Amino acid sequence: YGPDDLKRLLKAIDSHLDRKVEIILIGGTAALLAYKATRLTHDIDSFSQINAALQKAYELAKAETGLDIPMSQAGIADAPYSFEDRLIPYDKANFKKLSLLIPEIHDFILMKTVRGYAHDLDVIDEISKKNKAKKEILIERFNKEMDHVIGGKKNLKLNFVAVLARCFGEDAADEWMDKNK
Repeated sequence: YGPDDLKRLLKAIDSHLDRKVEIILIGGTAALLAYKATRLTHDIDSFSQINAALQKAYELAKAETGLDIPMSQAGIADAPYSFEDRLIPYDKANFKKLSLLIPEIHDFILMKTVRGYAHDLDVIDEISKKNKAKKEILIERFNKEMDHVIGGKKNLKLNFVAVLARCFGEDAADEWMDKNK
């Protein structure tokens, strides 16, 4: 699904809500809506729990639009410690009751780095260039706010080196590795 489909479904969800609902969007939806990614997504991933009011509005919106875009809380998602302090409102659709929050670009990149699949690296590369991500901020947050991530620390470091190399060049990756042996 592309940004137009996502916006149409989210707008319909907004119209069916009977009270304010806030969700934190992550994954491909956040990349498409907030960071101008071109890779399509298969679903709407939320860092937040999908409450009953949102679920009801979602079901009505699917029926209304004919868009059967899966929406759920991500089963596994690791983020920097303080990412919630840096969330950015997505307000380009003028929602009345639906409040969408998106991780700040560096936090988003680090969340995608954890998994490190090839398509994640492609999206990271694209959005880091389009949105002028800063190497220094990314490195500082990785070094200070990602030590809690579940899974192998070695794989996480390798993923981060791959991100640095793709986004900022081999020299940036080599420099970080030299400082973090």
